Amino acid sequence: MKKNIILSKAHIMKEQFEVIALENETMTLKVNRSGGCHSCSASSGCGTGILANYFDHYSVFNKPVQDGVVVGDFVTLEISSSELFSRAFMLYIFPILSLFAGSAIGMSLFPATELWQISFGLAGFIGALLLTKYFVK
Repeated sequence: MKKNIILSKAHIMKEQFEVIALENETMTLKVNRSGGCHSCSASSGCGTGILANYFDHYSVFNKPVQDGVVVGDFVTLEISSSELFSRAFMLYIFPILSLFAGSAIGMSLFPATELWQISFGLAGFIGALLLTKYFVK
């Protein structure tokens, strides 16, 4: 018998995940990433909708096991609006700001050499992506 289990109490965003494996103290969850893309009327002209046709339509990740969960169950994860905003900022805005900051540092250190300005900008951008990857989980 499949059951729905809510893993946290939050305010804004909910998504259902299917439990596909249980190992040690970890459950592996799978979610359909592009569920909204196929029902949206703009999917044929939207970049996300077009790309969704070429890649896997699901994401898999691990979470700690919750009591009473078995393979085949559906669990609901929720995220608060403040955490959603924070993660969106780290994913989208922080790398762009780091690109501009790196370019500004390059311009102040090497005002006559555009190659250094571009290099500092790319270094800032890549550094921000690495920070985001390793510190935002």
